[in-house]
Amino acid sequence: MHAMTVLERMPKRLSAALAIALTLAGGVAGGFFARFVHLPLPWLLGPLFATMALSFAGAPVRLIPWGRPAGTVVAGASTGLQFTATVVAKLVTLLPLIIGAALFSTIIGAIGGLIYMRLTGIDRVTAFFATVPGGVVETTTIAPHYGGQLEPIMVAQTARVALIVVFAPFLVFSFAGGGGPNPLLGVAVVAWLPLVGLLLISGAIATLLARVRSPNAWLMTPLFIAAFASHLGLIEGRMPDVLLIAAQVVIGSALGAQFRPEFLTRLFGLLWASCVAVLFAAGSMAAFAAGVAWLAGYPVPTMVLAMAPAGIAEMVLTGKVLGLDATLIAGFQLMRIIIVLIWCRTALVLFQRVADWAFGKPPDARL
Repeated sequence: MHAMTVLERMPKRLSAALAIALTLAGGVAGGFFARFVHLPLPWLLGPLFATMALSFAGAPVRLIPWGRPAGTVVAGASTGLQFTATVVAKLVTLLPLIIGAALFSTIIGAIGGLIYMRLTGIDRVTAFFATVPGGVVETTTIAPHYGGQLEPIMVAQTARVALIVVFAPFLVFSFAGGGGPNPLLGVAVVAWLPLVGLLLISGAIATLLARVRSPNAWLMTPLFIAAFASHLGLIEGRMPDVLLIAAQVVIGSALGAQFRPEFLTRLFGLLWASCVAVLFAAGSMAAFAAGVAWLAGYPVPTMVLAMAPAGIAEMVLTGKVLGLDATLIAGFQLMRIIIVLIWCRTALVLFQRVADWAFGKPPDARL
């Protein structure tokens, strides 16, 4: 509280800069501590836990402007460098499975929405967008057009991404045999000059696309540009570790900062119900992914992350750091987001009809 009072008395720009510096320092310290105690994904989970604790304690948590988009650009470019003709051909052959998994995850999300409704008593539209496995930005942008309430959606979507990011590494290590050695460690690091050019061009184009609300512009733009440049032989190698660590720190800190103090007070009921719905969805998709992997002969850890109903940037980054096939994870995650956006209206109508049958109440919104 004393620190907050001191910051409030400072000039606005100085207090903002100091708050950003303190938040970043807390995230980095959390990463070092997580690495010291051998936590999986220390540079992602450490900052997440540290920043969340600071936010819950009422500290003036403030993130670096454009920090998370910049970290997402790094994650996208790093994955794009792995896209070869062989990888693209594999994704094409897996397209039916990718589409089927995306549709199944939407059904699981709808069942989670019914659970969320039962536990909180919120309306159908809000429950649907709170639990549908789309992007956080995309769902909060679309929901108001159908009459959804933003606050329960933000709580549920934030909990969905954060919980799966936290539990996915433990699931991979404890139940799926670990990610194994990272094959990219034997690949030479990309030269800095072409890499900086790639990131600057990707960031500029992603900024333009984000302004017109292009889905996942910060991840997909650098991914496609890096893949194209790699095919042409303009750039080869892997992303330097220092950039991947920085990307994890800013993304983890951004996730942790979304957990505000009111989550433990006024919004605790929504947070608790969100956790129940998320654990149901994540557990169902993990079991489904493990079954598909066993039948099709694919690595279980990769398929678990590929079908996890979480944020695409976080799952791609998690898979990359754990030494899994990040390109396959990106393909599954991207298709899920696209399908959710395409058939969102139809899925909402079906969800409302099922909710009417389950709860015996009239629809909350006319479509």
